[in-house]
Amino acid sequence: MKKIIVFLMFLSFESYSQDFLGKAYYMSKSSVNMDWMKNMPPERQKYLKARMKTALEKNYILDFDSKSSYFKEEVTLDTGDSGGGGFNWMQFVAGPNQGDIYKDIQKKTYVNKRELFGKIFLISDSIAPTKWVMTGESKKIGIYNAYKATYTKEVEEDVFSFSRRQRDNQNNSEENNPVLPKTKTVVMTAWFTPEIPVSTGPAMYGGLPGLILEISDGNTTILCKKVVLNPEEKINIKEPSKGKVVSNSEFNSIQEEKMKEMRERYNRGGGRGGWGNSRARIN
Repeated sequence: MKKIIVFLMFLSFESYSQDFLGKAYYMSKSSVNMDWMKNMPPERQKYLKARMKTALEKNYILDFDSKSSYFKEEVTLDTGDSGGGGFNWMQFVAGPNQGDIYKDIQKKTYVNKRELFGKIFLISDSIAPTKWVMTGESKKIGIYNAYKATYTKEVEEDVFSFSRRQRDNQNNSEENNPVLPKTKTVVMTAWFTPEIPVSTGPAMYGGLPGLILEISDGNTTILCKKVVLNPEEKINIKEPSKGKVVSNSEFNSIQEEKMKEMRERYNRGGGRGGWGNSRARIN
């Protein structure tokens, strides 16, 4: 039965040739381990948790047509506390902004526009295929019939601490006794609708015979709040062109090196002030 459902969805998807435009509005929620707050005064914990909630809940817009899509965060006022400029510790905890993502659905390529310490990078690469498994389950999301697909993967465990002593001890231990990073198994769950036959979704998610309306990946869930097909507002989906073009591996190397620099400056500065008063530059 599952195979029949999947076959019919793919058949409908492949036979759909009419050009169309659409806008999908998403919200994301992420969670992080907040054990590092347990020794703080209750008032400080309450303040930081409120700030974290704001940093971990974001809104996005996905413009799409039958051939391409463009994903970006909705513009809001920056309320981050960088401690005097240069480094936003809240962004460090919540994770870096993933930037704008343009996807060429037909060519299976993407361009990710990212800013790193004041410089714009265009990460250009091919879209890695995701081996989705159709479950045969379905549900209604808004007015659309959505179907469930899953993907199981291994990811590195994140380790974070604001304690300088803990971080120094951990770094010294790793230097003296290098160990492989710990990994965990994550089951990624997507709900997509073939009623909107475009093989894309929020962020880098896609590869299904229909628009992804909901996805859960580790500690992050992204939900579609609204879809507008053929809106009156003109949609112009263009590949970003201003910035330094790099591959994904090249960008990761640059980012890792700069974050290492920032950690060293933090340690030399004796804590929070070391981050806040330092400004990294990429030449």
